[in-house]
Amino acid sequence: MSDSLVVLLTGFLAQAACAALNAFVLQTFYRHYRREYLLHWAWSWWAFLVYLAGAGLSSYVRSAAEPLPVLRLVLTIVCLIGGYLQLTWLLFGTYEVVTGRPVPQKISRRIVAVVLLLVPLLVLATVPLEPAQRLVSRLGLRILLSGFAFCAAAYGILRGRVQTASFGRRLLSGAFFLYGLEQLHYFANFLVQLTLNRPPAGHLALMSWLDLLLQGAMGLGMVIWLLEEERKRVLDASEQIEHLAYHDALTGLPNRNLFLDHLRLALALATRDQRGVAVLFLDLDRFKTINDSLGHGCGDELLRTVASRLRGGLRQGDTVARLGGDEFTVLLPEVGEERDVIRVAEKLLGMIRQPLTLQGREIVVTGSVGISLFPRDGSVPEEILKRADIAMYQAKQRGRDAYQVYLPSMDADALERLSLENDLRRALASDEELCLYYQPILEARTGRVEAVEALLRWRHPQRGMILPGEFLSIADLSGLSKPLDLWVLRTACHEVGSWQAGVRLAVNLSARPFQQPDLIVQIQSVLEETALPASRLEIEITETLAMQNAEVSLGVLRALKDLGVRIAIDDFGTGYSSLSYLRTFPIDTLKIDESFVRSLNVGDVHAEIPAAMIALAHSLDIRVVGEGVEEEAQWLILREQGCDEVQGYLFSRPLPAEECRELILRQEAGISQGGQTEPPPSDGLLAAAGGIGYKQR
Repeated sequence: MSDSLVVLLTGFLAQAACAALNAFVLQTFYRHYRREYLLHWAWSWWAFLVYLAGAGLSSYVRSAAEPLPVLRLVLTIVCLIGGYLQLTWLLFGTYEVVTGRPVPQKISRRIVAVVLLLVPLLVLATVPLEPAQRLVSRLGLRILLSGFAFCAAAYGILRGRVQTASFGRRLLSGAFFLYGLEQLHYFANFLVQLTLNRPPAGHLALMSWLDLLLQGAMGLGMVIWLLEEERKRVLDASEQIEHLAYHDALTGLPNRNLFLDHLRLALALATRDQRGVAVLFLDLDRFKTINDSLGHGCGDELLRTVASRLRGGLRQGDTVARLGGDEFTVLLPEVGEERDVIRVAEKLLGMIRQPLTLQGREIVVTGSVGISLFPRDGSVPEEILKRADIAMYQAKQRGRDAYQVYLPSMDADALERLSLENDLRRALASDEELCLYYQPILEARTGRVEAVEALLRWRHPQRGMILPGEFLSIADLSGLSKPLDLWVLRTACHEVGSWQAGVRLAVNLSARPFQQPDLIVQIQSVLEETALPASRLEIEITETLAMQNAEVSLGVLRALKDLGVRIAIDDFGTGYSSLSYLRTFPIDTLKIDESFVRSLNVGDVHAEIPAAMIALAHSLDIRVVGEGVEEEAQWLILREQGCDEVQGYLFSRPLPAEECRELILRQEAGISQGGQTEPPPSDGLLAAAGGIGYKQR
């Protein structure tokens, strides 16, 4: 074996090792980040490895004493298939990273099939040619196309949609360009050698080591650019979520937190300057009827329209916010007399009353407005807001589409709340009226029920079934939230623990029990009493609750983790969303609020927010649950974005304990018999649950 062949084969071996390392690293990153271009680039390196192996073996066979024409022909076909697939997958990955769009699978498969068909035909068709012509048709064409492909990839990366001048991007595009020029240099030497019948230039065998250097730079550039892009994604997601801490995701208006900040500032300035401040609390009339009859999509469009109209009807220094649902608040920091505020209220009601078109239908919506004034109706922001809320309910009782100024006599409604509080105390003591429903939480890809969320219901003797939203606030104000939460925890652990099923149990925890020093002892006692493994219990808290006293919350959460209990952040994105607490707190799961899941519609500008949340959570090794999934399209999009679990009326409404137990046991029986685990929304859990409805916790 000649020295030049040894150098050549050694260079091939080194390049093969580099290609294998690059392919392995890129596939590892793909498993974590799920970027399609990483997979195509990894396949490109594997194909290049095949090309090098075929070329090296072919060179060795060519130097053998006995000719092996059939073996050489097979090695040539394998070598060229690897070489052309390398370029194909290289360009696929470059297209995806430059445009941000995946190559359609149908097109990519057809192109790969064409390569697999044409390359053997090319090799066989060139068998009768002279050796020089055969070499040009086979190897020379591949080298020429390789040069053009790498130069095109370098140009695409430099001039693509990604405008950040990152080091990884510059390194990758530079390595692509130099490697492309080197391939064109090989082709030029190749033509000179064949045309002038000269022996190969002495430096060509040594240039394989330059190939190795450039290939290493390519792999390094791919990895560095990926890490830089992922870091940018996480930072962008963090900025988006930080913005959401003070703004409503649907309308873009300030949320309750920001509104109260503005109100505090306005009260401080008004006290100094001896002027008035007004707060208007606006609630849309019969919004639930519109939402239920036309769907959440139309309801969201209505809320966006109302928000836009309210913004357009106020002065520059005024503030309009959305507190949640169909509730809006308006802050007028500089007002004169009461009649000036009334004129603003009448103007806003008139703007809301203007017809709008939803699903091709002209709809007229009205609103009710409550008004409270500073300093007459209070001096504390929460107090002023509360009294505007009380006045708004009086406006609804007067017939809606009206305004009402707060009067002290309106506090008589507190008697009704007191009555409900006494009934709740009686229900807790009797342990007969309260019950739990359970809503399944499914693994997003397989459809297997992984967990259930315990949801409280109250069977009131006179009022009928009461949902938590109607009495939890009363429980919190009256100090009943702690025994109520303890009852829910103990009952849920006992019931789910008796099902003989391995599902997780998610239980919501309210603010007051979370702040109690004996919380950990109580949870440990419940787990011992019910024999439910701690690993199957997941405590859900809201972002706002977690951040009210971050230092205390961190201690409580760490103590829960020491017990083996899982931690979930509920309604993620609607409170103090912060990358810092996600990094610090021992969180296992984030539950994306249903308001963001409903944004997963074609053309919705907020549809990318769940994807950003999922990317942020996965970068911190946190699982993600999508709440409130009511449409198959929402489920499919969440699944494509990498969401781990889903929950909502598309799969099942909240079920009584026995019905939920039977559903899960039927599923486990089907799996044990080799049944299909993924439930099509048309005939899976949805059919068992009785159809699609709207989630009411």
